[in-house]
Amino acid sequence: MEILILLILFVVVWAITSNYFIIHDIAKKKGYEHNRKIQLISMLPFYGNNYVKKLPNLKPNITKEEFDYLLSPEVVLKKIGFVFLALLILTLILIPVSVIVYVSFKNNFVRTLMITFIVILVFLVHQGLVVEYAMKKGYEGIEPGLIGLIPIYGFIHYANSPKRRNTSKLSIRATFTIKNILIKLLINAELTLLVIVVLVPVIYIFGMAFSPGTSTIPNTIWPSNPTWNGFDYLFNSPDSNFGKWYVNTLIIAFINMIVGTIIITGASYVFARYSFKGKKAGLLTILVLQAFPSFMGLIAMYVLFWKFGLLGQPLYLTILYIGGAIPGNLWLIKGFLSQIPRDLDESAMIDGASKVKIFIHIILPLSVPILTFVAVSMFMAPWMDYMLPGYLLNVPAPGNSLDQVQEQWTLAVGIFSFINGQYDLNYPAFAAAALIVGVPIAVIYMVFQRYLIEGIMAGATKG
Repeated sequence: MEILILLILFVVVWAITSNYFIIHDIAKKKGYEHNRKIQLISMLPFYGNNYVKKLPNLKPNITKEEFDYLLSPEVVLKKIGFVFLALLILTLILIPVSVIVYVSFKNNFVRTLMITFIVILVFLVHQGLVVEYAMKKGYEGIEPGLIGLIPIYGFIHYANSPKRRNTSKLSIRATFTIKNILIKLLINAELTLLVIVVLVPVIYIFGMAFSPGTSTIPNTIWPSNPTWNGFDYLFNSPDSNFGKWYVNTLIIAFINMIVGTIIITGASYVFARYSFKGKKAGLLTILVLQAFPSFMGLIAMYVLFWKFGLLGQPLYLTILYIGGAIPGNLWLIKGFLSQIPRDLDESAMIDGASKVKIFIHIILPLSVPILTFVAVSMFMAPWMDYMLPGYLLNVPAPGNSLDQVQEQWTLAVGIFSFINGQYDLNYPAFAAAALIVGVPIAVIYMVFQRYLIEGIMAGATKG
């Protein structure tokens, strides 16, 4: 019953709002765009319609055809559709907000979070308004941002400061309009929410890593008595082979990155620069292979590794990683190489350069962004993968006993074992291992950020 009432309410609001926009456009055409009274009357169904239609036209140059166009089915349907989407988005925003507000009255923790969120939001909107106000008066740089951090003082400071720019009073007043404040409120609310969504799990993982308990999941973001037990377990416990797992994964990652990037780059250069029989069919075949997920071939991979005696040997996982990365990355690098003008090749050949020299001295230096992106993605693949090593490394390698299986694992399989056991759970060790693994990955992404962005944008523009 409640849902039916909400649906009826939604339809009623939808109809009234759509009617308002249609009638208000007619009022604006007649020259009443700044008349508040007529804007309010336009919200009234039926009466507002008749009232606006009877208003005299203050713009004689507006023809009857223009009014008819505003009431045409095409324009009316567009307005109705736009209002529907706007109300739907607003409803999807208001429902969770209403639930959170309701829960905040019942739960002290949620209430504290709500108050903190509102305080941060008001603080950010205040600073944004101060910065915009200062900019319109000619004050730019870091100083307005810092002064804007001081509540109220920022407005007083720049209100008493002389103008450095010839800005009209109307433009300055526009900074404090309700529309401008609402826009800043929505933008900062979204950004604050995104920051909370990103940071809270990270802080929680840090807190879990220093938690004194082992077998239970912490119910607080940060422990009251932090300890180093999780890190101690990783490196000093006989039940942990974290160092061995790290070495296994690091070796796989480096081989995957170096060998895979070389093979894929060479193949991409051939497809991008040479014409040969079967080229188009080969590219299409590679494209089709990319559509199939790797787990579809798990049984075939297991049988092949078993027949060739490769089960339980981490090093040979690089065969699967490199093979699986070829289709997507080959198209990516080929798209980038196709954009490099062939005139460079021809000029170098006229000067006596061989194909190998052209590739090494011309093509490779120009391909640094895309090659960096591919190399980093190839390096990251083994760190994140659990499926293949968990399936192919849980069997003793030839000559090894069942007790040595753990030494064959990669980090993903080993770390998951900390929280996968029936009795020996260790959540702090799991979180500590996740932090240790995450730090170098984050550093690599920050160091190569420029190349990664250039590579993604450049490799996807042309195939």
